[in-house]
Amino acid sequence: MLICGLIVTIATWLSAYVRGALSSRFILGVIGPLTNGSFAVGAWLAVTHLPTLYDVRRTWVSSLASARYNPAGYAYLGTVFLIVPLLLVPLPGYLSGRFRASAMRRAGFFLLWFGIVGLFLLGVETTIFPNPGRTRFSHQLFTTIAFIGITPGFLAFSLLAWRRAWIARRSLLPAALACAVLLLPGIGAGLSHVARILGALGWTSLQTAKSDQWFIRSFVFWEWLGVIGLFVGGWLTAWAASPDEER
Repeated sequence: MLICGLIVTIATWLSAYVRGALSSRFILGVIGPLTNGSFAVGAWLAVTHLPTLYDVRRTWVSSLASARYNPAGYAYLGTVFLIVPLLLVPLPGYLSGRFRASAMRRAGFFLLWFGIVGLFLLGVETTIFPNPGRTRFSHQLFTTIAFIGITPGFLAFSLLAWRRAWIARRSLLPAALACAVLLLPGIGAGLSHVARILGALGWTSLQTAKSDQWFIRSFVFWEWLGVIGLFVGGWLTAWAASPDEER
């Protein structure tokens, strides 16, 4: 009887976890810190095992998770890509439950699930099937799926939170922060790409040697901010979506 009761309890909790039927305190106080903390630790361990000098202007996130370029440290970041999507599982249901039915809510829900699956497959590709070769099509594919799913998914819910706060005349700060953290890396990456094109076309003020390139002109730097923004922006989105009385 005790074992049966334990199994039922675990199954009930797992069902609530997948559906996102969790308290705001658990999401904000446990899921958020674990997600951001695990990424920070995994990235730091991967950087410390990198055989070459780390440079935020030229060292791609993918390089840290590459068996070719980081043979002693790729598994650290790969493990994060396995753990984080499991931690994000409650977020689609949790965030959906905070808003009325709408096309944007549905889009956010499906985009988040799409990205979470992509991120988990990225972790599988990195850790279980490491590819030491130069071409990593599956890695690029799963990375793209994760980005085009998770970031727009969180952004959809942060915009819903902003709209709700605007209508209710509540503080816009949580939703505004979430939107900014999710959007700015993409804007910065776009501007850095434009600057690189203009420099190649002869705009001498925008021409710089790669070794002397200012970090905010580097697309790699904005990729790093995009990954960080994905995790931090998710926590901020949950904060903005949670009613004040539930925080």
